[in-house]
Amino acid sequence: MKRLSLLLLLALLGMTASASSFAVEEEIVVIVNQANPAREAGRDTLRPIFQTTRTEWFGRSAMPVNLPEDSSLRQRFDMAVLGLDPDGVARYWIDRKIRGGERPPRKVATPNAVVRAVGDEVGGIGYVAAGDVNPSVKVIARIRDGQVVPP
Repeated sequence: MKRLSLLLLLALLGMTASASSFAVEEEIVVIVNQANPAREAGRDTLRPIFQTTRTEWFGRSAMPVNLPEDSSLRQRFDMAVLGLDPDGVARYWIDRKIRGGERPPRKVATPNAVVRAVGDEVGGIGYVAAGDVNPSVKVIARIRDGQVVPP
């Protein structure tokens, strides 16, 4: 009887009884190579780097690293930092290509590959779930509730 009541309540609320309904999204962190002198970065710094309109940072080439377009981490990052949903991001890069702008950030398949790429490249900058960070990188920003906040 209790299970039926719970299912009825969930149905009335438009929810499903799956585990994902109750999952908490893991915090996203923006990471850079340990040699990068940055201690923190806000949206106004990150946006031009990931839109490749700013190609140098602290006197070095900035090398932003992205996850694939279908990654939920990427989609949450793009919304918080670029202010764009997946369709908006796709249109942005098509427009940049037509106008002869800089190429999109390097894309790698997994969060572990982001950490490796950023850890191996002095100008590397990327984003991963907080649990993916290792000592080869440092956190310069966090994304909480869709907002970029200091580390």
